[in-house]
This record gives sequence, structure tokens and C-alpha cells, in this order.
Amino acid sequence: MENIIITINPVSGDRTAPSFFAESVLPLLPAYDVGSVGDHSTVILGSGDGTIHDIINAVHHPLAFVLVPCGTANALYSSLFPADPDRLQSLHAFLTNKPTRPLSIASTSINTATPVLSVVVVSTALHASILHHSEALRLSHPGLVRFKIAAQQNINKWYNARVRLSPIPSLGVVQIYDPTNKSFVTLPDHSLVGPFAYFLSTVNVDRLEPTFTIAPLARTIPPPPSTCDLVVIRPLRDPSIPEDTPQARDAFVPTISNVLGAAYQDGAHVDLSIVEYIRCGGWEWIPDPDDPDAHLLCTDGAISHIPAHGIATCSIDPVQHGFSVYA
Repeated sequence: MENIIITINPVSGDRTAPSFFAESVLPLLPAYDVGSVGDHSTVILGSGDGTIHDIINAVHHPLAFVLVPCGTANALYSSLFPADPDRLQSLHAFLTNKPTRPLSIASTSINTATPVLSVVVVSTALHASILHHSEALRLSHPGLVRFKIAAQQNINKWYNARVRLSPIPSLGVVQIYDPTNKSFVTLPDHSLVGPFAYFLSTVNVDRLEPTFTIAPLARTIPPPPSTCDLVVIRPLRDPSIPEDTPQARDAFVPTISNVLGAAYQDGAHVDLSIVEYIRCGGWEWIPDPDDPDAHLLCTDGAISHIPAHGIATCSIDPVQHGFSVYA
């Protein structure tokens, strides 16, 4: 008889996780003992992605997750089961003894601080600003609409920073998607100079919401081990935007809006010339000390602040961890 842990976040999403578990999950578990976390535990988790993030940063031994999506966006569950609205697919995989799927872990540190682990997204620039400002809207706008409101509040911002990219460990190179050939090619230059409008890396997922497929190539061209998919938008790559001015930032709003809209069209943004879709083993984000907005860092929805003259460093699977999911 298997020992399992049930964890419910009662304030996730629309706050219906407790009632959903009582009605739809617990009746399926009469043959299992529910106990404390052991060396190898299965966790049935009723929450959003943020609670998974909290657990992997607190528990330092192997865990197998059964996901019951009860959050706002449910990026990991939506990526594992993109075409199925049934919220019990991961539970059914567990109950039918399907093998677990290993999770990649993004490990992000600011200067030399203790790394923060993530299973979905690490970002700066617009996405981090959206998550930062959407938190104030959680109670008044508990659904996905709060992210759209926060996006409009920040859509005309640019972020001054420099980036250093790390090679894919198994290949020794950084790759960039070539939409003409529909394939990845080697990117010789491992440095990116801002300003940036968008900078977002993912592991384990191709989408951040059920229909917001920001990293579609994670599914259609599966990545090598220990890599992240990185979506970058640098406005000054647009020939019509010669310099960074308030007028240029306003003029670029339709372009960034078009990119984000195309992500809702099954990831069509990857074919737009302004988008750089990069595959690498990690990155360093070096924000301009005089740009406070460039110092926001998002790790699975949690917001951190990079101090002045600080650096955020992200690497993928730097150590073995043993986290997995039933899918």
C-alpha cells in the first residue's frame, strides 16, 4: 500500500480546491494511506504552479507529483495535457501506475545567494513586470484577466540590461530558431545587448496558460537535456525603431502586442522576425544599475529584486534532484 501526501492550497485560483478535492479526488483514494513525507513520496497537489515552486524549494529529496490543477494559469498541467480539459488526468496516470516523467529544474541565483528552483518559468522584463503588478489585482480580478490588465500597464516599458548565454551541455553551442528553415541553428554570439522588451525562459512547458503557447518548440522540437527555451524581444532590432525614446517605446507597443497575440495562436509568434527564440543551457542577466524595472526577476511567479550592480544567473539541472510528475 503506497504512502501518499495530499497538499491543497485553499487560496489558489478561484479558491475551490478544497471542495473539488472533497467531491472529485478523495473518493478515488480509499486504498491509499495518507501520511508524512518520506524519502520517496508521492504528492497529490491541488494548487497552481506557485505551490509546486514552494515545495521543491523546501523539500530536498525525490518527490513524484500528481497534479490537480486548481490555480489561475496551471502552466505545467496545461502543457502536460494540452488538449484535455479533464482536471484528473495526472491522477488517473498515478492510479493506473503509469511511469512518471522527470522534471527539469531551473536554478536561479542573484549574486551568490542560495539558488531558487523553478519548474516552469524564469523571466525578467515585461513578464516579470506583469507578475509583479498583477499581484495587487489578485483579489479584485482572480482569473487570467489580471495578467492582461497588468500587461497593459507595462506594455510600453523597455528594460536595459546585458545577457550572457551558456551553451547546451550536450552540444557545446547556443542555438537559435531559424523560421525560414523551421529548425535550430548555431548562434555564434553568446552575448545579447538590450534594451529588451521581453525576456522569458521555460523548462518543462510549452505554454504559460492553456492557450498562451509562448514556447511551442519545446513540444514540436523537443530540447536536449538540461536546456531552457528562451524567448527574447529586443526593440532596436526593428529597423523602424532606430533609438530608445519615449516616442519609440510607444510606437513599439503594437509590435509587442502582436507578438503576444500570436502566442495565443498556437505559438505563431516564433515566425515573426522580431522574436529571437533561443535554446541554451542557462543565462546571466546583468541589469543596468539606473533602470529599476530591469531589476525584477520572476521565478515561477515569485518576484525577486536584483540589487544594484547585481547579476541573476540561471542554469538548468545543475545537480540531480529526483522531481517528477505523473503524466
